[in-house]
Amino acid sequence: MKQVQKKNIPFEAVYNFRDMGGYQTRDGRVIRNGLFYRSAALGKMTSTDKELFETLGIKTIFDYRDTNEVQHNPNPVFPQTRYIQIPAKGKHAFEMPTNTGGREFYKVVNADMFKEFYAQMPFHNPSFKELMTTIQDPDNLGLVHHCAVGKDRTGIGGALILLALDVPEETIMEDYLNTNIHLRPMVERMAQTIQHQYNEQELQQFYALMSAREDYLQAALDAMDHRYGSKTAFLEQEFGLTADKREQLQSYCLI
Repeated sequence: MKQVQKKNIPFEAVYNFRDMGGYQTRDGRVIRNGLFYRSAALGKMTSTDKELFETLGIKTIFDYRDTNEVQHNPNPVFPQTRYIQIPAKGKHAFEMPTNTGGREFYKVVNADMFKEFYAQMPFHNPSFKELMTTIQDPDNLGLVHHCAVGKDRTGIGGALILLALDVPEETIMEDYLNTNIHLRPMVERMAQTIQHQYNEQELQQFYALMSAREDYLQAALDAMDHRYGSKTAFLEQEFGLTADKREQLQSYCLI
């Protein structure tokens, strides 16, 4: 099944912003464009970016960041757009790197800890519960969901949306891994900034944590099956997405 690679929408100061439309589902239908966007943080938008954003028909901004992250880089205000902010990180001991106190993140958090982070995120998570409720009302779409760089928390949110729409898991993984293409310039700039403070092992850890890695998202997908027996049971029991509700969601979002 050949997929269309998602291309960035060309903002000047927003990374990793792309339309999740165009992906094919198991039954051959395709996600409509303009309903779901995923992105890094929006707070650095230029005036040109804001003008472009307002052409996209976005009705809802869904922000997964912690409150401290939001305070340090608040979203721009668009009068016609609803703003929802519910932290998706959960009760993990580490601070996200964009939080106050998160400066040592890349030195103290390793890849195994990050896999566990992914494996825990989909469950009993108020942010994703609200996301799944929000997307079931067509009046809330188009929706852009984002965290700081649009990789981890947004990666899980994107996977949940695509699972609910019955997109194959290999396509979900492809959408997630495409983040590496879109974040590469930012990651290389960050590496240049920090390399004099990091030894070789710490720098390798930085790259591991700044990458969208298959084993990270796979840890989350495997945990759904392990806890519930199937993705279908997971969606129904975590989010109340019964077969009827998923069919209703798909009937609006797919063509």
